[in-house]
Amino acid sequence: MELVAASTLTPAELTAVEQIYFDGFEPHLRASFDNLLADTALVLMDDKPLGLAVLRVLGDTGWVYLRYFTVGEKGRGLGEHLWTHLRTAMTGAGHTRIVYDVEDPAQHGIDQAEERIRRRRIEFYRRLGAVLLPVNGYLPPQGSAGYPMLLMAADYVEQTPAASDDLERIVVAVYEHRYGVAPSDPVVERTLRLSGVSLAR
Repeated sequence: MELVAASTLTPAELTAVEQIYFDGFEPHLRASFDNLLADTALVLMDDKPLGLAVLRVLGDTGWVYLRYFTVGEKGRGLGEHLWTHLRTAMTGAGHTRIVYDVEDPAQHGIDQAEERIRRRRIEFYRRLGAVLLPVNGYLPPQGSAGYPMLLMAADYVEQTPAASDDLERIVVAVYEHRYGVAPSDPVVERTLRLSGVSLAR
């Protein structure tokens, strides 16, 4: 298996990747497939596409934001393979941390099946070394049908402070460089306040 840029694939291979993407995410969580290719779209390949990871650099932080992460066939360990290849690629490119959001299993109104799916997703990332950040009120301006989400992060190299203690920088970086929301925006300040981060600057 290898990780390759989506831009190097044939049209038929890209069609297969698009199907993996559509199968992996509910409509309210999807951007257009062409939109993904404008970011860093990486595909796990064997004799065919097996998984997709889409990333965006978070300004000059040295971190990347994982927009999408999915594999085509569940239960084969492909998610772990994709994660391992991604870690190698990002470390090689000089990135020290990966940050991303996940749907909240405690969200009001979801059924038990959806809750289990969300909890399993979080546990999958934890097994791979990621941490669930103590961030409250994180509300991406796009996707998630307007519901708050949770933030996770994994440090590729040891950092001081570690991701779980670096909340302000992570929250500001995600809002600013993933969504174009200024650090002074009320939604950013609200998220920091709800997360117990002092706003005195």
